[in-house]
Amino acid sequence: MRSFVKFFLVLAALSVSTFSLSGQVRLTDWGRQRERRFNRQPVKEKWDARLSVAASPLHAADLFITGHGWWYGMVDYFYSEPIGYGQDFMTTLYSDYYGPTRTAGAIGIGFDYAVCWWFSVSVDFAVTSFWRDRYKGVSNQLAGSDGGTAFYLLPRAKLMYMNRRYVRLYGSLGVGAALYDGFDKLSYRYTDSDGRVRFEDNSFRACGQVTPIGVEFGNKLFGFAELGAGALYTGMQAGIGYKF
Repeated sequence: MRSFVKFFLVLAALSVSTFSLSGQVRLTDWGRQRERRFNRQPVKEKWDARLSVAASPLHAADLFITGHGWWYGMVDYFYSEPIGYGQDFMTTLYSDYYGPTRTAGAIGIGFDYAVCWWFSVSVDFAVTSFWRDRYKGVSNQLAGSDGGTAFYLLPRAKLMYMNRRYVRLYGSLGVGAALYDGFDKLSYRYTDSDGRVRFEDNSFRACGQVTPIGVEFGNKLFGFAELGAGALYTGMQAGIGYKF
């Protein structure tokens, strides 16, 4: 009788432990499935603020150096431009000239609003500066320096290719305005066909930016990087942001 009771108790203990282990496995699997479903959900926050740093804006650099946009050709930052270019050879030879153009890239802030899980609207404000030294043509001594600053206001439409809680892929298209302060090549005087002197100022103009691919990684506090071309930057832009 005692042997039968011991056997029954051992069998009952094995049954309870097997049931408990099975329940734990099912609970673990359920938790993992729930976590995967949670991670696949889009973020719920509607707003985010971003701080970004971009590569040198080639379009603005070319406007500062030549007065033309980047579509006229890539900028040679080590080109020494004579002042008074286009005059006769001797005048150009002894005229003042500029040294290399320098820039720190574009720094910007932006705000996004999620209209729905796949579409957002945003506005970016960015600033970038350029400067270069001016030298005397005869003695090659430093004669001074020139500088200019570009300001951008760029509303953008943002399309989400993939929207997950911790990883998001997107592209964007923006059209806005830019002010090129201190860009002497954009402000000049000329004589019209009637012999009257006129002043032309092209320092305020429209601008655009195309970003075919960008990635965000993180939840509320996130980092991002994007590739694009336009007035704001050509190449890569990266930064950090916060969702609220």
